[in-house]
Amino acid sequence: MISEANKEIPHSTRPFPEALRELMELRKISYRRLATRTKLSAGYLNHLACGTRPVPIDQVIKVIARGLRVKPEHFFEYRQRGLQKELYRTPELADTLYDFIVADKPIPRDLKAAIEAARGKS
Repeated sequence: MISEANKEIPHSTRPFPEALRELMELRKISYRRLATRTKLSAGYLNHLACGTRPVPIDQVIKVIARGLRVKPEHFFEYRQRGLQKELYRTPELADTLYDFIVADKPIPRDLKAAIEAARGKS
């Protein structure tokens, strides 16, 4: 279960290895301790944190997130995969977003504001 204090941790925009290391440091948790919580090997977790293994599948990200007391959505790659799945299911949405974001077609004000906010613009 995620406590109120843990809800304040913003989603990471960093690559998975960096996000994992930052969370481990924030939680003051070792590879061995996280291995115990997740039933994954400490060596594997170390490889993930060093970037010498690819970003794990979503089920593994969920296990790691639970062990670190965050939602899996904390990790950018998990969110990105979710978007990819949704865009694959709804090609018309993918086309619309492509037009607005990549092709620089006129954007409705509310969508433009959301995109600019996400990009850190005022």
